[in-house]
Formats: sequence, structure tokens, C-alpha cells
Amino acid sequence: MESGAMQPEANKTLQFPDSPVVKTRVEQAESRAEQAETRTEQAKTRTEAAETRAEKAETRTESAKTRTEEAETRAEQAETSLERMVQESSDPKQQEAKPVAVTDSPETSADSLALERLTPRQREVLQLLARGRNTKQIADALKLSPKTIEYHRTRLMNSLKTQDLTGLVRFALRVGLVPAHG
Repeated sequence: MESGAMQPEANKTLQFPDSPVVKTRVEQAESRAEQAETRTEQAKTRTEAAETRAEKAETRTESAKTRTEEAETRAEQAETSLERMVQESSDPKQQEAKPVAVTDSPETSADSLALERLTPRQREVLQLLARGRNTKQIADALKLSPKTIEYHRTRLMNSLKTQDLTGLVRFALRVGLVPAHG
């Protein structure tokens, strides 16, 4: 007898399926189920968007690594070229084979004017570059940031209308900022 008296409440609500309370609860449950499905879809969309952003970030990272490697390769090539040029300019046999005449040629006067237009700091950076120092060494010597040294080098290249470090070194040697022998 007691088992009949203690029926679960779910069974009691089923006894009156047409009651307004039961209908309201069913509608609320269906509404919550729809909301849960909507939230699940939104979460999936956000997850997919996050995965896409992560893939794009990985692609950008790989691209940055490639650019860094290319820049390092170019820097090594420039240093090698500079070393070869300094070595060639300090080789006494080459100096004898190619005597340098200091005259007032149009190139010499143009170089003098270009040298006069440089700031003292630009001359200092140019001189250190021509002596084979790299950006970090120059920055340490002048107590400046490497970015500032890169800025000066870029300005020097623009002022002297040269495309590379070798052109800067040749100019420095030509105008006598650094000795040709050592």
C-alpha cells in the first residue's frame, strides 16, 4: 500500500498531461533545449574561428622566420663582401698594380661635397662600418641602439646614392675616412 502512496512526482504530472502547468514546463524545457543547441553551435563556431586564427598565426611566424633567415644571409654576404674589399684594399700588391691618383676630378669634388653634407655622427658610423664593424659593435661603441645605427646606415646609403655596404666602404676609402692599408 505504501508503494502506491509514494509515487514519484513525474508520474503525478503525467496523470494530467493537459494541465497548463505541465504544458508550461514542457515548453520551458523545449526552450532550454533549443537555447543549449544554439550555445553549442556558437561554441563550435568560436572554436573554428580560434583554430583559423591559430593557423594564421603559425603561418605568420613561419614567414617571419624565413624573412629573418634571409636577412641573416644577406648580412653574412655583406660582411663577406666587406672583408674581401678591405682585404683587397690593404693588399700592397693590389695598391701597386692600381695606383690611386688624388686629383681634383669631378668625382673627387663630388665626394668632398657629399662628405661635407654628412653629419658628424654619420661620418663616425661610416668610418666604423668601413673598418669592418657590425651594427651591434657600432651601437656598443657609440652607446646607441642598433636601430639607430641602422637608421644612420640607411640615411648614409640614401645620401651617397649607394645600395649596399660595399658602396659605403668604397666611398669611405675614396675620401680618406679610413686608411687604405689597415
